Amino acid sequence: MTKRLISILLLAVLLSCNSGSNEVKEEETVVEDTVYEFPATAGGDSAIVIRNSPSLWRAEFEDSTNSYKIYKPSDNRLDTLTVQNLVSLINVDWDSIHLNFEKISHDTMYVAIPDSRYLTQNIGSTGAENYMAATTYSLTELKGVQFVNFRFREGDHASPGVYSRKSFTNYK
Repeated sequence: MTKRLISILLLAVLLSCNSGSNEVKEEETVVEDTVYEFPATAGGDSAIVIRNSPSLWRAEFEDSTNSYKIYKPSDNRLDTLTVQNLVSLINVDWDSIHLNFEKISHDTMYVAIPDSRYLTQNIGSTGAENYMAATTYSLTELKGVQFVNFRFREGDHASPGVYSRKSFTNYK
């Protein structure tokens, strides 16, 4: 009986060992942060621009032209990213706003921001709109996603709801 138990244990240990040769390795995404803070505008909003992953859309207000700009990613990797990878990149880009993926239903992605105080109260209307625009544009790069349903507590500078690229017609 003891020999049989030892044999079973030895077999279990040998089977549980994995040399790693069959592991599937995920490609690691390297992200470099560059954060620019600009002084408050006449309306009292501070514009925070985060230029980060070349795989994400970027939105900002340009004082020189007094207009909102949206910039397409400089690489073509968006179509290769999974939903989880894309949400992770957004969370790295905007580390004070944590976005949670909930689900995709038909042509709409559902996301939540559990603690929306920074988005709705701290970065001003311009910063909040830049976040909403850049995040909406980035998430609607995913195949079949046309709308993003944001769920969070409403505040002074941002409101939850369903957004599409058409929601940001003031961005050129």
